Amino acid sequence: MRGIANLRGMSERVTGDPENQEQLAVRRKRPAWLRTVAAVACWIVVLASFGFAVVRVFGLERTWTGHTVIAFTPYVTALSVVPLALAAILRRWRAAGVAFVATVALVCVMIPRMVGGADPVRGPELHVMGTNMRVGGADPDRIVALAHDHQVDVLAVQEYTPEGESALAAAGLDALLPYAEKHPVAGVGGSAIYSRYPLTDRGYTAFPGHFGQAYATVLVPGAAPILVTSIHPCAPAAPSRIKPWAQGLEREPAASPHGPVRLLIGDFNSTLDNAQLRDIIDTGYVDAAAKLGDGLTTTWPYYGPKAGHVPPIALDHVLADSRIGISSFGTARVAKTDHKSIFATLTLPRA
Repeated sequence: MRGIANLRGMSERVTGDPENQEQLAVRRKRPAWLRTVAAVACWIVVLASFGFAVVRVFGLERTWTGHTVIAFTPYVTALSVVPLALAAILRRWRAAGVAFVATVALVCVMIPRMVGGADPVRGPELHVMGTNMRVGGADPDRIVALAHDHQVDVLAVQEYTPEGESALAAAGLDALLPYAEKHPVAGVGGSAIYSRYPLTDRGYTAFPGHFGQAYATVLVPGAAPILVTSIHPCAPAAPSRIKPWAQGLEREPAASPHGPVRLLIGDFNSTLDNAQLRDIIDTGYVDAAAKLGDGLTTTWPYYGPKAGHVPPIALDHVLADSRIGISSFGTARVAKTDHKSIFATLTLPRA
């Protein structure tokens, strides 16, 4: 009887499910070398996706290539489903499991910047704006019009040149925002803060790579003094620029939960996926865009040779002390600069 049962089992395996029979026939028709190549290719792309996820989650980027590629994490996250799908199609289930872990890890990184909401109003309102003038060449009339239309109280300017200063004055910015800390410099190192309210404790910090930042304390009626910095560390445009870029970010002012209320506005030359920027935020700042679920909003490049060739990313940010409420965030394009201008509406702690 046992022998008959065994014979029946063998017969079922031979004459079983037609679909399985067809799949077995297809596999047998594939050359062994092709199956090997497919398996190797599958594991290569899966391990690349997994390795990227590990580097991003643990902040392990160390080289210029690593710092540059990690800035494009939102795009890699979207593409991470390709290795997962490939492994599933090839029925490489172990590879599919590894790819699934990578995709989930990257999606978890993205989610916090995609969901959020405005803080309840807690005090005086402040409208801020940041703009990179691209070596002073940005359209001054557009900048002033945006400042007027958004009822801007504080404007932080980067790449502020003597020509840019004159152009903004001619466009009427001095009348709109009469208080200013101006440091026009030829090239990319100039910086300025314009304000509707009086400024104190003003100055300029020179950074490695011929970059620099203006800072000032803004005295908003009814609010605690706000120490504002127009952010602009060195751009990591080449391997030789990584060191000054990292040094600049290390020198950015940390949040001071029990000290001055700080606000950082401008071109950080970093995205939320760069570990160096996350280190700054972790001292006690909140990224305005991410707080409101707009963390995937891109700001660069939108003009010049890189526009259309480099996928846009978010290099410009408003980082607010955790004591500051955030009500809105937005961007706008300005002619002849590769950065979008950024806006945020904030509520300040009372004096």
